[in-house]
Amino acid sequence: MRKVNSHIIICCSLFCLVYLVISSCSTTRTVPEGDRLYTGSEVKWITDSIAKKRPKDYSSLMEGMDKRIRPNRNRKFLGMPIKLWLYNLGNEPKGKGLNYLLRKKWGEPPVLLSQAKPDYTSQVLEEYLVDNGYFQAGVTSAVKLSGKKKASMKYTATPNHRYTIKSVTYLTDSSAIGKTVTYTKPESSLIIGANYSLDSIKAERERIHAALKEQGYYYFTPDYLLVQVDSTNSGTVDLFVKIKDNTPLAALRPYRMHDIVLFPDYSLDNDSASTQGTPIRYKGIYIVDSAHRFKSSAFDRSVFLRPDSLYRLSSHNITLQRLINLGVFKFVKGQFSPVRDTSVHNLVGGSPNVTSTRDSSRRRDASGRNLNRRDSTYSRDTSQASNYRAMVNNRVALDSGWLDAKLFLTPYKRRSLQTELRGTSKSNGFIGSQIQITAKNRNWLHSAALLEIGLRGGLEWQTGNKNAGGSNSYGLGAEVAVTFPRFITPFRGLNIRTPYVPKTRISASYELYSRADLYNLNAYTLQLQYLWQRTQYLSHIFAPVALTYVLPTKTTPAYDSILANDPSQRNAIEKQFILGGNYTITYNNQQANRVHSFYLSGNIDISGNIAGLIIPKNDTGQKTLLGNSFAQYERFTAEARHYWQLGKGKQWVNRLLLGYGLPYGNSSTLPFVKQFFTGGSSSIRAFRARTLGPGSYHNPAVDTSALLANEAGDIKLEFNSELRVHVASVFNVAAFVDAGNIWLQKEVPDKPGSKFAFNTFYKDIAVGGGVGLRIDASIVVVRLDLAIPFRIPYLPENERWVFDKINFGDPDWRKKNLILNIAIGYPF
Repeated sequence: MRKVNSHIIICCSLFCLVYLVISSCSTTRTVPEGDRLYTGSEVKWITDSIAKKRPKDYSSLMEGMDKRIRPNRNRKFLGMPIKLWLYNLGNEPKGKGLNYLLRKKWGEPPVLLSQAKPDYTSQVLEEYLVDNGYFQAGVTSAVKLSGKKKASMKYTATPNHRYTIKSVTYLTDSSAIGKTVTYTKPESSLIIGANYSLDSIKAERERIHAALKEQGYYYFTPDYLLVQVDSTNSGTVDLFVKIKDNTPLAALRPYRMHDIVLFPDYSLDNDSASTQGTPIRYKGIYIVDSAHRFKSSAFDRSVFLRPDSLYRLSSHNITLQRLINLGVFKFVKGQFSPVRDTSVHNLVGGSPNVTSTRDSSRRRDASGRNLNRRDSTYSRDTSQASNYRAMVNNRVALDSGWLDAKLFLTPYKRRSLQTELRGTSKSNGFIGSQIQITAKNRNWLHSAALLEIGLRGGLEWQTGNKNAGGSNSYGLGAEVAVTFPRFITPFRGLNIRTPYVPKTRISASYELYSRADLYNLNAYTLQLQYLWQRTQYLSHIFAPVALTYVLPTKTTPAYDSILANDPSQRNAIEKQFILGGNYTITYNNQQANRVHSFYLSGNIDISGNIAGLIIPKNDTGQKTLLGNSFAQYERFTAEARHYWQLGKGKQWVNRLLLGYGLPYGNSSTLPFVKQFFTGGSSSIRAFRARTLGPGSYHNPAVDTSALLANEAGDIKLEFNSELRVHVASVFNVAAFVDAGNIWLQKEVPDKPGSKFAFNTFYKDIAVGGGVGLRIDASIVVVRLDLAIPFRIPYLPENERWVFDKINFGDPDWRKKNLILNIAIGYPF
């Protein structure tokens, strides 16, 4: 009886729980009587009788209308209103507790039909269509009932005819500002024949404003421009661009720079003290640094505002961005103020948060020198000021036409210590960890140079899959690097006019990699790099000096036995010098709102060419340096990616990667660290890393024995295509196809089928595909890709496509062909 009662209790409890869940899952449980749950809206587009088809920008127009509809329905996760369910599960809280969490923290109240304002929303949508050229647009609304407690809104848009631009007229006079506006007309954003758009009018005002700011009109703003629209024509508009009649006179005149003062030790906590001190004049600018944090030369190539020059917006922006990009200052703020008397120098004091006033009192430095007296080496050109006064007939008292600029710079802490801990897990049963400690001095030698001293160490050991090959290992490394915020070259005065700071980086490093019971590998590297961000999208890295010395030690008999079965492994630890340089150019215009984005990158890596010309061959026919051979090769890589936004939350990405290496002279193959590999989480994901190729060659012992998976090649070809879809919150899914392989330049007898040939290489292409899940938390992206092979190049030619052999129900097939890649970040 006691057992029967317990079963009854369990069944009743389960019934109550199921009833509670089902009742809570009713999305309308908390909807008040006489109201309905608002489930969303739709917009129907009625094509006008003249165009008889949808416009080319139909998708963006519909997306724009959807964004303007209010209210938004309850949020959903994987198609389910989880937050609304949690809200309905609770009751009105009377204090802290479960009901409070469900109603106030976790849940979301129902969005009601009564909250919708269809008449107001219809008006907003009409205005949006008018802003895009549909001057005769109309939008109506209707309620769509669903069941007893749900409803949605339907908006019907009748845009009618779309107006285009017939003509653009600039109503300007013969004044200097009028002529400047007229000269900019060829770059106009208002294109005759294009659709009328309020956004294009805003863009035109911003364009003219930027052009005037570039010619000294500091006080001019876009609000002083007026674009009048005449829509009385049949389906077209005439546009008239003019400067408003009530524009202040200060906005109608150009300004020149007077004094430029830098405060590199500014602090909000001590703003009065940090703006006091003895100004130091350096190449036309003044620096007030009472704490002596920086040498004056640290700002030599960062300030593009110059005294006696016309104010230019580009110089203003480049100066601010250069100072920020020095990496020394966390805040940079500029303050510009008109000069009433050009004979007075107001160099110290002030704050970026208040409007400055002219201090006409006399100021002296510690030596008693009068700071207000003009520098005898300067002569001001006041002809523009007098011409302007003549133009306005002296109707008002104007300032002198000069500007003072004060730049307030708040520095970072000079020294910092950073610790980074990583963990890894591999499909071959290895796990590992690495710790890296980096000490930084952001203002080394008081020159805004960055000094970095880094130490790192890591371990990797095998926990399972003992037959996968490999051995426990550890690595140690150290690096010292200095980055100077300028180009250090024999050519003095080289300073490229861009917002980005050109940098010179000099580094020296040592790395020890030890594989237990196999070998130790020591690598010494010295490198000189020039880093140059030419534009927002284009960057260059040139390393004229890149020296590496590889020294193997403590090789064991166990490793010798591996070499007996796989001689190519000897390249991995060959003792040699790599003497060369490399150059990388990258173009990347990816932006969130761009439909088509591109990433293009090219690299040239050359070693041993200069040394090969100077050093003669020895008795063995080799050229050596300090008794060691050095590598001679040319290596080229090119990568192209296309990012296509198919719609909201949907993106299609394609990538093509080409690599070509040409060993010569001392080298029969590329150095191991310079060879190409394929397979793995960011390559052809249906094959494990370094197990594919070269060509149609495959060593089956790599999959079953202790041989190392290190297949490499001199030539690489790879193509990837991936469709990415945002599902909900931080979750994204993907479907992908990967194809490619690697090859050798020369045939190796131990690796038949590994040589590249133009007439047969396509037969060696491996193909794989799969699906993936990405958890994109902005700070870090965790990626899981599950892939299977579609084409295996090392099978007999007529059996390489393996679609007919896919069998998810076979555990042996899954173990061999189902590859799970776990990685951080997107593959490309």
